[in-house]
Amino acid sequence: MEQTLRLRDAFPEFVLPGLGIHPVNVFSMSPQEWERAFSFLKSHAHEASCIGEIGLDFKYATTEKEQEKQRKALHVQMEVAADNHLPINLHSRRALRQTMEEAIAFHRNTGLPALLHWFAHSEKLLRRTNREGIFVSVGPSILFSEEALNLAYTIDPQLILVETDTPVPFKGKPASPAWVGEVAERLIANYPQNQLTSSKLYGNTQRFLQKA
Repeated sequence: MEQTLRLRDAFPEFVLPGLGIHPVNVFSMSPQEWERAFSFLKSHAHEASCIGEIGLDFKYATTEKEQEKQRKALHVQMEVAADNHLPINLHSRRALRQTMEEAIAFHRNTGLPALLHWFAHSEKLLRRTNREGIFVSVGPSILFSEEALNLAYTIDPQLILVETDTPVPFKGKPASPAWVGEVAERLIANYPQNQLTSSKLYGNTQRFLQKA
């Protein structure tokens, strides 16, 4: 998180910092490391544009004890977001429904925006997020998969965002933030009934960040 803020300081016109403790990192931290990181988050949350990437990751949390540890870490970070009136950005690998329910509860209880990052895996769940007003982002997978692109069409055009998930590799090549334009262009060009435009994507981002 310190590096994120240093990057923001170096490029303030380009970087809006998200601060949070990733669910995978919850396992690698000693109790002392967790307390230090969580204390930093609480102390510097006012400098953030959102809290995240936080969430659940049941690829690594396979036992109930491990999953409960992730839930507790998620909940206290959501409290930080609520206390600072900040949106949240959620990770949901192999915990799609559970993370979606957390996003919905947060949004209902606080009125603050919640984003499910790279969540476009289930049309049924996306219909639920649409009803509940939860933002969903899509990334470079739509550049390489027609199935991913078609599923992205399920997302309400008022709730869709774009991302790159840098530096996750696609087709053996690490993603880059520069790819976001290509992702947006592919999405807009194929969105049904021309309901999506670059200005709408920008407006969605502004609303998620509470700058609209």
